[in-house]
Amino acid sequence: MSKPRDNATFAARLLRWFDASRRDLPWRRTRDPWAIWVSEIMLQQTRVEAVRASYERFVARYPTPESFAKASDDELMLAWKGLGYYRRARLLRDGARAVARDHGGCVPNEADALGALPGIGAYTRGAVASIAFGLPIAAVDGNVERVLARHLALTSDIGTAASKRTIQETASARLDAQRAGDFNQAMMELGAMVCTPQSPRCEQCPVAQDCRGRAQGIAGSLPNKKKPRAPTLVDARVALVPQMGGVLAFRIPDDEPNAGQWELPGPGALCSAEVGDFGSLTLARCGAKLELGPALGSIKHAITHHRITVTAHAASLRSRSLGNLEIRMLGDPDTPWTTISRKVFASVRGIEDA
Repeated sequence: MSKPRDNATFAARLLRWFDASRRDLPWRRTRDPWAIWVSEIMLQQTRVEAVRASYERFVARYPTPESFAKASDDELMLAWKGLGYYRRARLLRDGARAVARDHGGCVPNEADALGALPGIGAYTRGAVASIAFGLPIAAVDGNVERVLARHLALTSDIGTAASKRTIQETASARLDAQRAGDFNQAMMELGAMVCTPQSPRCEQCPVAQDCRGRAQGIAGSLPNKKKPRAPTLVDARVALVPQMGGVLAFRIPDDEPNAGQWELPGPGALCSAEVGDFGSLTLARCGAKLELGPALGSIKHAITHHRITVTAHAASLRSRSLGNLEIRMLGDPDTPWTTISRKVFASVRGIEDA
């Protein structure tokens, strides 16, 4: 572990750089814990530039946890449109409802109470606690892991418990307690703008002079990560069933990925299905009997380690009841279609459903 003086000089150099180089981002102009919480959830797995407009629109529509706690599923999907990973939005609403129910509508300013809210993990807890309330808690995300793995020349697998403990302890030791929020943001900014995953810009780094990874010539190869598992190949099928100017669609249930979004009927994106099995599988899932016609085209999609080929078929309804299906218009901007469905529309119908 570094000496206290070394940790202090690390923080001082980092903060001087941050004060001079920080990006002007809308969520950095506030200390409102709700707005900061929203930004942190939006920024997970999403590029900063993709978040700007969505963030400002969201906090204007839902300026308090109580206002978002009342949002319906359809309102939630519309508010989160364009950000993907809708489960984050549902967990954010669960957290907002807990704040409204248990904390009088005010985001709690104690670390333990923050961490107990639905959807708030260790990183988000540290980020909100430090940025909004000034609590001296280190927030460690992927950017911070990369910066410190390189600075320490940590060659062990970054995903192990021992490596994560080393990173967390180092971040906590180097934290400037008087400027905890700025320190955490500076670490993330350094990882995003300078100590990038590919080709780190070491000549621009404010803490490069004592970076062990740079000294050893291995910074660019760190951090070490466990090799990803081999991809699982899926041959999925969906049905395009025209109905009254729209198509039949299925709303994904709460216990599945992409819950609340609409998809074209089928056995599910992660289910391989032969043509002969499609009818029975779809009947069990969607409650309606469909008969497949000719294939209209196919698209590629990836979900985690799954590599999916989706074949879209013309199809017809063979039961009197729609079951769990509904008619949705392709051009309706309020319908949160899955990415796979939008890819299918663009591929086989030449339509982009925004």
